Amino acid sequence: MYPVPCQCLDRTRELLYISYLVTLLKTPKNQLKKKKTLFPNTPTVVIDSIYKKFTSQGQVDGKIRTSISDKQRNQLICHILALTLLVDNFCVPFSLLAKDLGVKLRLISDTYRSMGCSITTLKGQQNKDDPKAVLKLPITLPSVVLRKGGKKRD
Repeated sequence: MYPVPCQCLDRTRELLYISYLVTLLKTPKNQLKKKKTLFPNTPTVVIDSIYKKFTSQGQVDGKIRTSISDKQRNQLICHILALTLLVDNFCVPFSLLAKDLGVKLRLISDTYRSMGCSITTLKGQQNKDDPKAVLKLPITLPSVVLRKGGKKRD
């Protein structure tokens, strides 16, 4: 048996972690508590870490409920998109990704822009109007818009 290059193992780990995050994102609210059935053959350390980062638990009517808030959902999407940049060498066509995640294309393009990516659209025979997020160095983050006037806070 031949040794597997380290870069190949890293990419496999990244893809596996993306699949875990996508599974969590697409899980219905009433199925979130069933960790073992959602992630079979996955180390419990990995599952617990993902749940700790992206879910919250609360007690309702004497039962412990696991849920994902909107902030945690956006954070989960942001992690997925950052990992896709790593896997695809910082150039990601994302129209199919939006469809697979069940997220609007606008949200994905805004998230990529907030990460410092530029959005380009290549027109051609194979990829008609397929937007791509490209991360170039040096990173240029979007500028912050300051409000003028209004109430001042103490």
